[in-house]
Amino acid sequence: MHILVTGGSGFVGQRVVDRLVERGHQAIVMSRRPAAASNEEHMGARAVAGDVRVFSDVMKIVEEHEVERIIHVAYTLTAEGEANPLHALQVNALGAGNVFEAARLAGVRRVLFCSSIAAYAPQEYYGDRPVTEDEVVMRPSSIYGATKVLNEFMASRFEMRYGIEIPTVRISAVYGAGRAKRGVTAWTSIMVSGAIHNEKTHIKMRPDQLASFIYVDDAAEQLVRLTLSDSLNHRVYNSGGHTATPAQFAAILRKYYPDLQVHFDVNAAQWPYPHLVDGTRLEKEINFKIMSPEHGLLAQINEERLLLGQQPVNPIE
Repeated sequence: MHILVTGGSGFVGQRVVDRLVERGHQAIVMSRRPAAASNEEHMGARAVAGDVRVFSDVMKIVEEHEVERIIHVAYTLTAEGEANPLHALQVNALGAGNVFEAARLAGVRRVLFCSSIAAYAPQEYYGDRPVTEDEVVMRPSSIYGATKVLNEFMASRFEMRYGIEIPTVRISAVYGAGRAKRGVTAWTSIMVSGAIHNEKTHIKMRPDQLASFIYVDDAAEQLVRLTLSDSLNHRVYNSGGHTATPAQFAAILRKYYPDLQVHFDVNAAQWPYPHLVDGTRLEKEINFKIMSPEHGLLAQINEERLLLGQQPVNPIE
């Protein structure tokens, strides 16, 4: 199957592409920086230059590569969006609209849209219960979250009017190797790197900040399974995630690096996302259970060690 992955050279997109190629599919990696997608091309994917903000780019790629399904990952993240609102609107709102419309015109059966728990309100609006896909309170606190809500609304309109499938996955905070510079979980890479190199690190996070975390490989596997499924039972899914804090991540890391030197910022702003997220709908439908922070962080440690030519470490229970 020919599957277009927008943002396929990014943090989550690379993992999605790897899994598609492993399953024998032709992954088309669309990126404004095709050189950044060269690694995916070496792995068997096809890298193409294109900008989701330009409808003709998207339409040309979908038609020329006979795209059958699309996984729309390309997006401007929270900090970038707050720093440049116009850019966020262009990439997030217009970009998703261009993908939906190109898919409609080309007869693409399914576009999987990567949404976020940032589309929800902060946890206090839901009390002490996990948020589900059926929540009616959607009060995002960022441009990023607001554009996710808009995109979800437009996806429902495209489905209702044109019959195209645009299922949505509201993804929790994704952590893992490779997110050293961008995204709200870049601190995990900073902390792991500091442990491996025996360096002090300063994390601009409250040590007790509760959040719903999912390991990057798990998020990618969820997206791939939903994309390849013959039929889906729902239009909206939560990725789910394990509720944890940076202090708990540090405690896990200290099992393997007892001399870990990390300092947290107790005055950092609180995250405006729910930390209790119900992912049972998706878990049951695709028969896939996500890793705990204990196992996910160990996977991240070993991936970082491999890049440095070091031997992996074994689990410590």
